[in-house]
Amino acid sequence: MVMRRYFRAAWRDPLQTLAWVGGFWLFGVLLVLIINMTVNDERDYACMGTLFSLAGVLPGTLLRGNRSGHVRFRLAVTMGQTRKSFLLWDTAITLLVALLGVFAAWVLWHGETGLYRLLYPGYTNDIPMEAVFRWPVIAAVLAALPMVTLFFTGVTQRFGTKGFGILWILLWGGCLLIPAAVGRAAEGGTSLLARLGDGILRLAGLLPPMAWAGVGAAVLIAAAAAGILSLRTAEVKL
Repeated sequence: MVMRRYFRAAWRDPLQTLAWVGGFWLFGVLLVLIINMTVNDERDYACMGTLFSLAGVLPGTLLRGNRSGHVRFRLAVTMGQTRKSFLLWDTAITLLVALLGVFAAWVLWHGETGLYRLLYPGYTNDIPMEAVFRWPVIAAVLAALPMVTLFFTGVTQRFGTKGFGILWILLWGGCLLIPAAVGRAAEGGTSLLARLGDGILRLAGLLPPMAWAGVGAAVLIAAAAAGILSLRTAEVKL
């Protein structure tokens, strides 16, 4: 009975997640078409639409149904649901929605590749998207997204929308800044951004990849635990 209530309340969430993924994909494809028409003579620009669609999975899960986890939590508890049932079923729905978003991105990747091959004979993509959609990578992403959602929900419950906004800026800022910094460092640049990238590369070299994977997993588990603790002790008022 409880499960049915949660799934009935979340029936629009998959559609809105698909809208996020599809909207990001369309923006990325249009960006590629504009770049190829203006500044790129080789016509081999990356599958930016697919990369953007994968980025769209994040807001599609954090803002399921155009509501943050904090709002969903308040609604569930004020409607008589226990915190335990919310943590169980909201996380399960988040996982299913994330899986749908990643699958949609995979389908759109094939569509984008087919479009470019049609428009640009001999098209090649220098970024190996096949590696992105390998099952270990997808499993790691699907495991991480519910934990990130729990952390965001707990922070928003504790600090309000300002806390959510700060985390959102830090998350997206890191996703944009770190790859750019590493790329500049790899090119041998001397700018502040390149020096930042050089520091990131040096830090990454301190431990083997599997050790860093363990560190990342530990950080995610700690973040999820902090979010759960915040929700279990939160006072909810009408």
